[in-house]
Amino acid sequence: MIVQLKTRWAQWEQPLLLLSFVLHPKYRLSKFSSNISNLSYTHFGQWLGYYYQAWFNELPKSILREYLSYQREIFPFNYSTYSQFNENIIDFWESAKGLIPELSQLALHLFSICVNLASVEHLWSSMGFLHTKRQNRLNVSINIYYIELYIIFHLNMF
Repeated sequence: MIVQLKTRWAQWEQPLLLLSFVLHPKYRLSKFSSNISNLSYTHFGQWLGYYYQAWFNELPKSILREYLSYQREIFPFNYSTYSQFNENIIDFWESAKGLIPELSQLALHLFSICVNLASVEHLWSSMGFLHTKRQNRLNVSINIYYIELYIIFHLNMF
């Protein structure tokens, strides 16, 4: 059991969980031990740049400067401002869009990731419409043909 947990932990996107703590004004780095050498604002800055580029397909221009303001708790990144939003993290980052567009875009994307089972159940339900009992009786080449048609259709739609 321990081996399986370690394997799953190694495969999981750990920086996203850590960034969700760091970009939460109530927690920041307070939940982490101070003697861990590779958990610093510098490391988090690298992850911010990586995920910004991965999610939005462009190089960040000001995310580190914005992150420095957040780190120093310069308005609007102080706790008193956050508490005015009744600790609603989405409203907090939404309000900061005008001052810090890149960091707020990344934070809103990060905090909008659904981490419960409902999203997974929805995915499996959607797949049920694509993979039917009739398709189970078809041979592999026909199934591949249908999948290719489906992909081509969706690529041309968007």
